[in-house]
Amino acid sequence: MNFTLKKISPSQLDGFYNEFEGEKSYLQTSTYGDFREAVGEKNFRYGIFFGDMMIGIVQFQRIPARRGTHLHTPHGPLIASQHQEPALKFFLQEYKKIGKKEQCDFVRVSPLLSPDKRSMFRDTKYRPSPVHLVNPERTWVLDLTQSEEDMLKNMRKSMRYEVRRIEKCGIKVQMGNTKKDLDIFWKLHTETVARQGFVPFALSTTEKELEAFGQNIQIFSASLEQEMCSSSIVIFDKHSGYYHQGASIYRKEPVAHATLWSAIQEAKKRGCREFNFWGVSPEENLKHPWTGLSRFKRGFGGEERVFLHAQDAPLTPKYWLNWTIEKYRKWKRRY
Repeated sequence: MNFTLKKISPSQLDGFYNEFEGEKSYLQTSTYGDFREAVGEKNFRYGIFFGDMMIGIVQFQRIPARRGTHLHTPHGPLIASQHQEPALKFFLQEYKKIGKKEQCDFVRVSPLLSPDKRSMFRDTKYRPSPVHLVNPERTWVLDLTQSEEDMLKNMRKSMRYEVRRIEKCGIKVQMGNTKKDLDIFWKLHTETVARQGFVPFALSTTEKELEAFGQNIQIFSASLEQEMCSSSIVIFDKHSGYYHQGASIYRKEPVAHATLWSAIQEAKKRGCREFNFWGVSPEENLKHPWTGLSRFKRGFGGEERVFLHAQDAPLTPKYWLNWTIEKYRKWKRRY
């Protein structure tokens, strides 16, 4: 019996995603695909079939760029464990064919697989990507099936102290996804970018995310003495809450802690099993630009998960122009 790749509907994609028991993230939901289409990318949804049975899903986008157009599969494909190796090798070959048909210079996969699965990609002529960051390959995840009391107990001592100070300090947190909530976030975001000097998301991109995700994206904003001090954007699916963006001004009070603690509590209310803090840097790399933020995320307790680095398959010589540019950016940003 052979594997086949067939286009599927958004409901088929989400149905498989919601039932899938392995590692997954909202990047393989139909809503995320709708959002990518809203920002001008072509989105593809396929089922991987073994006979008549769908044993995997994959969603990817065509990303045009002057330095090299490519297909990108973020945090996918998702394949049933008993079929994983042969079905993945089948997909990787078909993926290159689709890339050629779409006149791409290369194809890229950012899978949620263990680093020891590298050989499956090497066998199908894929190579490690030069990119400094595609989607998180090292994440920090908090188990929400434990009680709130246990979550507090398992926090770093200093974090537990700060979380317990939230109410004592009079910090108030509001949740919403209206234009007013986005305006609060964006004002703080602009100040944070100016202070820290990182490359920000575009406002229009965040507006389109709010439109696409609806009630599954929320902005948590903390105020103290009627001043808005911190704001965090969190995306939810049935499985997890995901820390997407954050911004704050400097205060001695735990305003940033308050927004994330409220988001964690909201995720638990929604029945999520995990809270995903998204990317963290290696603990031993103290020069990494994410060191401070990663220490903050780890303070809430949880576990680190490390996945295989993004993999590329060159399709035209132009890939090497992109390779050079991304390699330089990685060096410049010290990732």
